[in-house]
Formats: sequence, C-alpha cells, structure tokens
Amino acid sequence: MEREVLLLNTSEEVLQVIDWRKAISLLFTGKAVPPYNYQHAYTIRGATQDYSLPAAIVLVRYVRIPHRNISPSKRNVLRRDNYECQYCGIRLSNTVKRTVDHVVPMSKRGTSSWTNMVASCHRCNNKKGSNTPEESGLKLRRKPTIPKHGLLYLIGMSQTNKILWRRWLDV
Repeated sequence: MEREVLLLNTSEEVLQVIDWRKAISLLFTGKAVPPYNYQHAYTIRGATQDYSLPAAIVLVRYVRIPHRNISPSKRNVLRRDNYECQYCGIRLSNTVKRTVDHVVPMSKRGTSSWTNMVASCHRCNNKKGSNTPEESGLKLRRKPTIPKHGLLYLIGMSQTNKILWRRWLDV
C-alpha cells in the first residue's frame, strides 16, 4: 500500500502530495499538524510501537507559493490527457509507444502550447503526419485545455486517495 500524504498550506490549500517519510519528518519537527476534524490515517510500524500517520497534514506556517506556469512538456501533456490517445482512445501503457502530437503541425505555424498538444499513440501520430486532424480523417476526443494551476499532479490519482482527500479536491 502506498502511503502518500496530502500536504496543505495553513489555509488548507493543496500544495502537493508527499511521501510518508517526509510527512513524518514535518510532523515530528512541528512544521505540520493533522487537519482539524480529520480522521483518516495510516498505521506506520515502528521498531518498538505503531504510529498513526494522517493521510493529510497542514503546515503550521503559511508558505507563499508564487504563481508558476506549468510547461506543456511531454510528461505533463500525457498526465493531463490521462495517458490516453486523444484520437483513438487507446490506453498509453508502457508497451504502447507514447507520443505527443501537435494538433496544428509546427510546419503549419502550430505552437508547442497546452491548447495545441495532445497525447497520441504512435499509430495515430504517424497517420496524422504533418496534417491537421481534419485533413487526415482523425477527430479529437477532447479539446486540449490548460490544466488548472497546481492540480496537474493529482491527475491519475488512485480512487482511494480521491476518497481520502475529497474534502480538498474538486472530485
């Protein structure tokens, strides 16, 4: 079982998902506390006793996070599109060659932006080539969008974590 912990700012704004070891460190140094009225916890076995680790923790001091633009890298585009080809819908697992396609090709003045890049399987990307989807007879399943700031890493999260953290997530 993975023991990921949701890290929250003092305002209970989602900051990130952290490893359980980091969460224990933040709790024991007094930099974080369990959220008010939150019961979900993991049991961590220690050498002499078991510890209860909350599935979410809140920082004691507010951390100002400057607005960051998330770049549309291959990894980020694949995550946004949930590792599914946006033309045929095939799941892009480790055995299927994962590619990112420019909807409007670079050769036709397309850009490397969130709204022009989609996850694609190798077969569909080759079929489309340097044409637009309409020219190649392909249709996008979803229009590419800019992901909400800071929530890109939550895409593809396990159903268990979505339930544990539903208080802070828009799911």
